[in-house]
Amino acid sequence: MNACIYARTSRIEKGENITSIPNQLDFCKALAQRHNLNVLEFNIYTDVEIQGSFMPSCWAGDDEEVRPALSAMIEAIEREEVSRVIVRRMEKLGTSSDVLIRLLELFKQYDIKVITETQTNNYDADPRGEFATSILRPVIQFDTEAEEEKKSKIKAKKLEELERLKAKVARLEAEISEM
Repeated sequence: MNACIYARTSRIEKGENITSIPNQLDFCKALAQRHNLNVLEFNIYTDVEIQGSFMPSCWAGDDEEVRPALSAMIEAIEREEVSRVIVRRMEKLGTSSDVLIRLLELFKQYDIKVITETQTNNYDADPRGEFATSILRPVIQFDTEAEEEKKSKIKAKKLEELERLKAKVARLEAEISEM
């Protein structure tokens, strides 16, 4: 049975990046051996210094920061090249509920088992996976709405700052022309 490994470090994990990816990969390779799984070298995906809230590039908009390795893993799943995803902790797959719920739905669609440090889950057959998915859906909606509100407030503040700076530039130009 073919499996893939996904490892990720974020910019937030300062100082951990140097050793974190090799440590995650070693740990996941040991998990693969324990579960008698075959992991081919091209089925090892790593996103370095990329936050877990970022979307994979295959799901993201044009102006969003992305996770290219996660996107490559998703493409391998969609080509049905792997049936297991090995990751040290679920948070490495995603820290936003939007990313996680979409991944869980993808795993269910392709009958993917996720193997982590603490558990193995098949989200299609496991009622816990179904429960987790049903719990996360409203959280995603809340997160999305909260993020949009946050972006809107930031945009409003930046527009205010821009207007303030334009007024300052106009005053300075007036002073210069009087000289």
